[in-house]
Amino acid sequence: MGRTRIIIVGGGFAGVKCARTLRKRLSPNACEIVLFSQENNMVFYPLLAEVAGAAINPGAVTVPLRQMLPGVRCRTEEVRQINLGTSEVEYEKYDGRPGRVTFDHAVLACGTAVNLSLVPGMADHAFPLKSVGDAMALRFHVMEQLEKAEVCDDPERRRWYLSFVVVGGGFTGVEAAGEINDLIKASMRFYSNFAAGDVTVTLVHSRDQILPEVSTTLREFARTKMQEAGIHMVLNGRAVSATAEGVELHDGRVLRGATVVCTIGTTAPLLVHRLDLSKERGRLVTDPDMRVCGTSNLWAVGDCAHIINAYDGQVSPTTGQFAERQGRQAAENIIRALQGESTRPFLFKPLGQLCGIGERKAVAEILGVRLSGFPAWWLWRTVYLLKVPSWSRRIKVAFDWTWELFFPRDLAHPRVNQTERIARAHYRPGDFIFVEGEPATSFYVIEQGEVEAIQRDPKGGPDRKLAVLGPGDFFGELALLDGNMRIGSVRARTTVEVLVMGKEVFSQISGALTLFRNLVAQALRWRRPRLNRHLSQTWTALERQPLSSFMEAVPEHRLAPNDTFEDTVRMFDQVAVEYLTVLDEKGRLGGVVTRNELFEAFAQGKKPSTRVWDFMRADPIAVTPDDRSLMAGDLMSRHDIDWLPVVENQDNRRLVGLVRSEKMLRWLIEQSRPHDS
Repeated sequence: MGRTRIIIVGGGFAGVKCARTLRKRLSPNACEIVLFSQENNMVFYPLLAEVAGAAINPGAVTVPLRQMLPGVRCRTEEVRQINLGTSEVEYEKYDGRPGRVTFDHAVLACGTAVNLSLVPGMADHAFPLKSVGDAMALRFHVMEQLEKAEVCDDPERRRWYLSFVVVGGGFTGVEAAGEINDLIKASMRFYSNFAAGDVTVTLVHSRDQILPEVSTTLREFARTKMQEAGIHMVLNGRAVSATAEGVELHDGRVLRGATVVCTIGTTAPLLVHRLDLSKERGRLVTDPDMRVCGTSNLWAVGDCAHIINAYDGQVSPTTGQFAERQGRQAAENIIRALQGESTRPFLFKPLGQLCGIGERKAVAEILGVRLSGFPAWWLWRTVYLLKVPSWSRRIKVAFDWTWELFFPRDLAHPRVNQTERIARAHYRPGDFIFVEGEPATSFYVIEQGEVEAIQRDPKGGPDRKLAVLGPGDFFGELALLDGNMRIGSVRARTTVEVLVMGKEVFSQISGALTLFRNLVAQALRWRRPRLNRHLSQTWTALERQPLSSFMEAVPEHRLAPNDTFEDTVRMFDQVAVEYLTVLDEKGRLGGVVTRNELFEAFAQGKKPSTRVWDFMRADPIAVTPDDRSLMAGDLMSRHDIDWLPVVENQDNRRLVGLVRSEKMLRWLIEQSRPHDS
């Protein structure tokens, strides 16, 4: 009979404690323990904010798993799936192919995943604080903002560089705000172009008090002391979006800042999501002994598990002290199960809570005793120093903390020349994506929303609107190809999501992909003349001409959604039109059918009885009577169409007329003729 195999997924507090306990209690000859972790080290998460604040170095908070877990087989591969029927773990091998390994017992300790996309724009513009890489990226970014502020001549822009917004008033958010504030204060004496009044650190929390995990008196102490340290508090403020300029709150306020740190937004890991098992708020529901409900050999511990604490009947919080105890007690229950003994429910009396708030102050609740200020800070550092997993790391942390008492924090921010990539960006209505006169660095593709291209009047008159662009449109290519500064500005009309492509990536794709190159060339044919003030005078006359002057009546011949393919072909044949609109019983525009749709439907083998909604062009581009004639002309030019439906508004889509390009063209020709004086 082979050795028992126990697989642990996750190298955090819970997984490491479980593996250590099992290895200590079970003979290597009797049991093989395999730990899957995508990182080869365990991160001591409580000190990540100190890494971001340059108080300690990143190596002090990471401990190699192989050195921590002798006798445990560590694999840095991603587990994709768990098959309970065959007791197999499926993982991605080093070469990308799937691999499988069987188990007798499996422990899920995979924590949670970051999901900044819960708030629009956060994934594009905010810094998370979940890994050592996140902490170092934030640290270098803060240093970079100080350097930019030092050489900036514009006072308003300088204050923007020095504005830092932290979203989330829990432990991580509070500690991050305190460390950023301390880092800047400790560094200011090395800069001469800005003062303390130019720096703003803002903590945003959706509740009326920060640190909901501690008592009311300690919350109030933390808030008061952080405000005295210069940290602004925005309570009962829920972030609804983030942009390159800052954070928008639910009440319409905008907190401008070049740095946004987001400590909210977590979700279940993909592995947990794929399991067809009972979950509560994305966490696996377990029996009292931490075995996943409905299973016999699958256990869950840590942040990915919904575990009831038998001590108080409450759901266990997602903290390190609970994760460690769950890992240890799950290992003991697995041993009991292997030996045929009864398992025990998870039971743990919480020891307390600790949180640093900056300026060598903290709040603490330990075994019912409440402390605040410097004594709590000293206790906070002492407890965490002793909790660091290895003596080598404890010595490193102690050395870094001692060094900081006598020497300034490290201001270096090495610049890593990263390969350009395609990214995303989020903008609010009124935000400028780029401004006339800026150097061209990127190419943009609109995923959602609308933008408008504008150009300044050199004589000081009102800005000239050049175009309105929507989903699927792109912009920014003209200056990239010409190698010039931006000759116009682009501003968001609505909430906008764009893909951002660096100029090197743009050049490579446009050089290699013929279709993409043709699309860019087509855009240049209509954009270049309009950006030339002399060539565009006649065209921009459309800006002043009401769209109603070009509107024609609703076409007499139309289709209903229940009409068939055969009905459509017959109508085209009888009335000899280029297109037919599809309207419901209330006259709302549902789609259009042109000869292209007919031929495509025929090629797909549509039956004569096929309903029109199966082959029509659904939700076609349409304008409203309030839209500008110039916008309608732009749409027809860009999409190479000869007519546009006009709907009452974009909500109800009731068809009220149409505009044709020929009528606009005749009007433009009339405008271009010289008039007799």
